[in-house]
Amino acid sequence: MKKLFVYISVIALFSLGTLSCDGEEEGRPSGKPVKIKSSDNSGASFSYEGNRLVQMQENGSGSTIAFRYENGELASLSFSPTDPKVADGHGYTRFKREENGKITVESGGEPATDMFRVQEIELDANHFPIKITDLGVYSIGKEGRTKEYDGAYCSLFSWDASTGQLLREEVCEIGTSQVVATYTYKYDNAPGLLSEVDCPLWFYAYWNRERHYALGTYRALFFGYANNLTEVTIDDSPDDRHEVLKYDYDYSPEGFPVAVSLQTSGGETLVIRIQY
Repeated sequence: MKKLFVYISVIALFSLGTLSCDGEEEGRPSGKPVKIKSSDNSGASFSYEGNRLVQMQENGSGSTIAFRYENGELASLSFSPTDPKVADGHGYTRFKREENGKITVESGGEPATDMFRVQEIELDANHFPIKITDLGVYSIGKEGRTKEYDGAYCSLFSWDASTGQLLREEVCEIGTSQVVATYTYKYDNAPGLLSEVDCPLWFYAYWNRERHYALGTYRALFFGYANNLTEVTIDDSPDDRHEVLKYDYDYSPEGFPVAVSLQTSGGETLVIRIQY
């Protein structure tokens, strides 16, 4: 699995960010969080137009992400440093629905502004994202687009059709189809902290896949688009890694999560508070 982590460290140049939103009535749990703050001082704030997420601003040295929609669909994300003193950190992600129903994703940014990464999201007949494939990294020069190297991995997804929650993800090597990692998810029965945010299911699958590394932080809460994530089991076959992360919630009288306790891989307890 070391190969997978090396690949992720390379593609991190082309993938930045986190989510964000603003409640209509601050203080009233609504499925649209205004702010998330962790005991390690990480977190994010959110802005909305209606139920659509239009901006997320990460704390400190993180990113500010703007969400842009066209013809009723999410079309792109743009990233900029939250700290105005930081020069680098601008980037973009663009989504294009193809005639065959698949969604092409292109992402790029600083410092490699002449290169971009391409992925493909495949949906089933019920619009569940069932596969995301890394197609490769390309450069742009005088002769146009040139493929620098092929993508190495794809992910296969299994869903609960009744709730829309992701149950399992298998990460496979494209060339051999060998499964190199699996992620198995469990949830509570309470309304998710993002359950009133109008984002497509394919976006959540893409977003959370890009942030496997952040399951031990507040970013894991972005699985809460229907119910709330309570447990993740990570199995990494090549490195013989087995890890279970558990999330314990406090709820408002309305049933929405207002605090989460997470035991990190380092043995520390992270407390995350949610404001609506």
